Amino acid sequence: MNQATPPTLALADTIRAAGIPLDQDGLAPYASGADNEVLAARTTDGHDLVVKVPRRQAPRYGTAAWTAAVLDARGLPAPRVLWHGTWDGGAACVETRSPGLPLTGTPGRPDTDGTIISDRARQAALHAGTLLRQVHAITVGGYGRLTADGTGPHPSLAASLQPSLTARPGGNPARQLAASARQLVAGHLWRLRDCGPRLLLGDCAARHVFHDPGTGHVTGFIDLESARGGDPMADLAGFTAREHPGLTRALLEGYFPCGPTSDQVWALMLHRARIAASLLLFHLAHGEHEPASRIAAMLTADTQAIRAEAPAAVPARQASPHQSHISPQPQEARFHDPHPDRRPGEAHRR
Repeated sequence: MNQATPPTLALADTIRAAGIPLDQDGLAPYASGADNEVLAARTTDGHDLVVKVPRRQAPRYGTAAWTAAVLDARGLPAPRVLWHGTWDGGAACVETRSPGLPLTGTPGRPDTDGTIISDRARQAALHAGTLLRQVHAITVGGYGRLTADGTGPHPSLAASLQPSLTARPGGNPARQLAASARQLVAGHLWRLRDCGPRLLLGDCAARHVFHDPGTGHVTGFIDLESARGGDPMADLAGFTAREHPGLTRALLEGYFPCGPTSDQVWALMLHRARIAASLLLFHLAHGEHEPASRIAAMLTADTQAIRAEAPAAVPARQASPHQSHISPQPQEARFHDPHPDRRPGEAHRR
């Protein structure tokens, strides 16, 4: 049975049997992501839910449940996982729905690069940085992707990074750029401080940070299946690699109220170069030329800065000959929320 198109009646019956009182409308199509088909639901007492059905094998819903419980125990905003398990169609997960909107402004937008950022969004990014610092204070048992009991497979930071630093030779200059960046980062691992594995969101991006557009307060860190143990600077690096500089600066200001140390800036740049190399190859493999071109420009600037011993917390954009090997695509329309003070909606992207 294709898990991407679940028989909603059978799944709704399974959820009700698990003790979750869905209303008579049952499940409705809601959103689609790389990892999950997402359905909307509501309980008989009016609580909004999201129901995830995996698009691939071995979904990590147990990890999401563990992480959500840990965040809730610390008073940090995240969806509550009400149930996850199997049914006739495979696996599924039921979560509460975080109110408000993602920091991208609209649920379908993958990132905020090239957009216009509202004051409320900056305020929310500042708040997110403050909260993320608290998330990263939580220690976990090992590095890498976390299991359902919060343990990772690697004993050290260096061991966890080795798989992402394998330099695979590439035919065109863009792939050569990725391989070169990985080799460069591998040669600078001595700059990273292993202070023990901390809880990371794993896919720290604006689309996974929900906020109330009326107040600028964060209402939830979502999609916690990606949680892992690692260096907190890797979470920040992932955000800086994809998001608008205005949001990036606000997030870093909230995270570092006294400013980052030199070691932290180095770690940010090295993790960002490592992540950007993987993102570049991912976008190329999927024919996504515009984001690949943007990532190549940033990666070129970061590798130049590493070689020059001049690290930067916020990435630069350096046009390079590598971009000529990536077919350009039209720029996405710039986003501006015409109602920055409106009350939170019900949109939710997974």
